Amino acid sequence: MSAWTCNYDACPICTAPERDGMSMLRCAILTLLDQGRWMASDDIPLPDILSAGGGYLNRLRGTAGEGIPVPATEHWAWLEAELRLVVARAAGLDAVSTLDPRIDDVLTTAARLPERRQVDLLDLAAEQFAELITQPRAA
Repeated sequence: MSAWTCNYDACPICTAPERDGMSMLRCAILTLLDQGRWMASDDIPLPDILSAGGGYLNRLRGTAGEGIPVPATEHWAWLEAELRLVVARAAGLDAVSTLDPRIDDVLTTAARLPERRQVDLLDLAAEQFAELITQPRAA
């Protein structure tokens, strides 16, 4: 089975030379962060943006086509947890695990930010995540 590609020429994951079985999940996180910017601009609360990502991607694929990453249903909980971690890190949390009990507090505070600041936070999260996952891995 070949590694996932969304066919988006600017995707830092799908254009990376080293793609693997996690490529779809990583691309899904970036796609949700990008879509989250639009959702925040439409006054959709941050907790709603950060939950049910797998279902959202599934519906989006139905309208936008095959280039939308839709992980298997059994990966949806992982996707949501990782998305929450990525945004919490962008908000300044030094968490290394999705189990960090401070994530909820950080995201609750971030949810109170004005819409423009939430969009900026999601932009920063996408930038940091793309940078992190495209760094060369140590052998």
